[in-house]
Amino acid sequence: MTARSRALVTGGATRVGRAIAEALAEAGYDLVLHYHSSEAEARDVARLISEQGSRVEIVRADLADPAQIPLPFELADDVFGGLDLLVNNAAIFPRVDPREATDADWDKVFALNARAPFLCAQQAARRIGATGGAIVNIVDTGASEAWPNYIPYVASKAALVSLTKGLAVAYAPRVRVNAVAPGAVLLPDGEDDAAAHAAASRRTVLGRVGEPADVAAAVVYLAGATFVTGEILRVDGGQHLKVRRTEG
Repeated sequence: MTARSRALVTGGATRVGRAIAEALAEAGYDLVLHYHSSEAEARDVARLISEQGSRVEIVRADLADPAQIPLPFELADDVFGGLDLLVNNAAIFPRVDPREATDADWDKVFALNARAPFLCAQQAARRIGATGGAIVNIVDTGASEAWPNYIPYVASKAALVSLTKGLAVAYAPRVRVNAVAPGAVLLPDGEDDAAAHAAASRRTVLGRVGEPADVAAAVVYLAGATFVTGEILRVDGGQHLKVRRTEG
């Protein structure tokens, strides 16, 4: 019997994280599923995945607390004997008025969105074996755009883009490090009405808002793409190709 690959997905209980976990299970991975506050959702995902034939364990941790970072990895050691893939998905997306943002607002976002992926990558790299493995970070197309009401968020994702490239070199050749940059996939809570969906769709070349499964498919690809590292793979429906035309 061929040994199954082993993956840890942070923030894997809801939204895009859930889609990633389900896609990896379908691709043949056993999973450690991390969550922070969504225990019921994590248990539901774990039940569905286990019914499909994958082994799955759930673990609660506040990844903004460096002391809790090792917890999911220690579980992976105990249950699976190590890891082959880490997906750094856990993040927060607060709307913050840049004229009123505080140092606490800034630190809260960076603790989870930038520092935690770095510390998790360190833990994963220590466990990935000699045959090699991968880290996939979930960034955002906003990392290279101007989003004035989400400055700490987009700055944290820009930091994660830089982290992806730096660790791709530092961990080569044993560990490949890549990132997926979603565009309009799931709109922010409170901004997901029909008008917002229509506006977001018009900004893409493909004429639609993406689905979590689109991001998950990109993660599965990068997990298995053994000659790809340091890559930031846009999943934005071609939004970056749109050209604003002015009448002359």
